[in-house]
Amino acid sequence: MKQETLNLNNSMLIGVGSERKCFIHPHDDQKCIKITYKFGRRTVARCKREIKYSLKYSNLHLHSRSIPQYFGKVETNLGDGQVFELVLDYDGNISNKLSEYIKTNETNISLKDKISDLYQSFLESRVLVSDFHPGNLVIQKSSADNYHLVMIDGFGNSDFIKICDYSRFFLKKKLIRKFRRMLIQIGLPTEGIC
Repeated sequence: MKQETLNLNNSMLIGVGSERKCFIHPHDDQKCIKITYKFGRRTVARCKREIKYSLKYSNLHLHSRSIPQYFGKVETNLGDGQVFELVLDYDGNISNKLSEYIKTNETNISLKDKISDLYQSFLESRVLVSDFHPGNLVIQKSSADNYHLVMIDGFGNSDFIKICDYSRFFLKKKLIRKFRRMLIQIGLPTEGIC
């Protein structure tokens, strides 16, 4: 039986990245659909990599707080889409990107601690990141005063030789490098990322 083609329009648009657009799922406001709108060899490879690793991490059931669940592929009027859990705050609002938060708030030790928590979670669960920056993270509020970070994009291992997939030692080295680089980028100390 042929799958229903979902109709998406600009009223459902949540955000636009450099290669993909993100829409609220028309039948489930707890999910979103990512649609690729720029095609090229690197973009296709990046999207395939993210799906591969999202499937791997969804099956682990360890990342309910730090990685959105992946639900599979759908057909839409804009082309094939990938369905993910929509990251929402305690009040039902869509969680804000860390990059937007940084524009209007000073970075502080509390934020550094949340990034360190995410690092520990990824290290313990062996989660690899290829594109780790504030635009790929959201701040999910669990209450008015508390939050944690969720990575919404940029998963996987982009290395030609994927030794980090099999070696905890090299995975840790890669995570340390990615997390420290971002902390320096946003003006925070790198202690605790080791």
